[in-house]
Amino acid sequence: MSEIANILIVDNSKLARALTKKTVQKIKPDSEIFLADNVAQAKEIITDNSIDMLITSLLLSDGDGVEICKFVRANQHYIPVLVISGDVDNRVQQRHMDADVTDYLDKSKGQSGLEFFIKGILAPEENVKGHVLYIEDSRVVAHATKKNLANHELSCDHVLSITDAIELLENKEHAITKYDVILSDYYLKDNETAQWLIEYVREILQINKIELPMVVMTGDENEKNQKKILKSGANDLVLKPVDNEILIKKVQFQIRFKQFQMNSARS
Repeated sequence: MSEIANILIVDNSKLARALTKKTVQKIKPDSEIFLADNVAQAKEIITDNSIDMLITSLLLSDGDGVEICKFVRANQHYIPVLVISGDVDNRVQQRHMDADVTDYLDKSKGQSGLEFFIKGILAPEENVKGHVLYIEDSRVVAHATKKNLANHELSCDHVLSITDAIELLENKEHAITKYDVILSDYYLKDNETAQWLIEYVREILQINKIELPMVVMTGDENEKNQKKILKSGANDLVLKPVDNEILIKKVQFQIRFKQFQMNSARS
């Protein structure tokens, strides 16, 4: 997104770092890029600089890339985090997609897959289409958001409660086929929260983060509470007051990333 300026790339391989840097510079020439080849060096950079996006390999010489992700979450503002791994399918199937990671990208997708992810964050295209399940109990807010979605060719089913949303999902196959992303306010009337829906989708229906991404809007600035939402199975957060441009870009990215991953799995 437009506010992303400082990007940290972490990889054991000098060639991989160079290729990733080249990809980032092609998409966003004005970005400042920091390079590291291990966990310790990455933590130093994060301590001394404000980072807006992290791209890291999973396996590093002195530890695990997820360790860097956790360090970012503890020491920086909320940023998109990508872990590149050769073990993505296993992590997805066993539901080990860590809350500190925005997305995992399989190494087998190569530079084209990496470019897809980076472009989706830094310079998303407008022509993505999809169907959204949208949960919001304020009719005024919902009216404005639905209009915003429609202006970007995103259709939606809007409901006022988690109970209504669960009815629309029906079952795993239906939910995955019908919806490209779920967008929900966190706090709803009658003491409902998006936490209920996240747990229902991830635990009861057993739908993973790639099959049906979930974006949650929250005004809670407490980092522990934000992390709890992500840990329970949300893909991303939109902080309130909501910036409509950011909301659309995050929804579009999740739709595009789902379609990319699902199409890759079929091929």
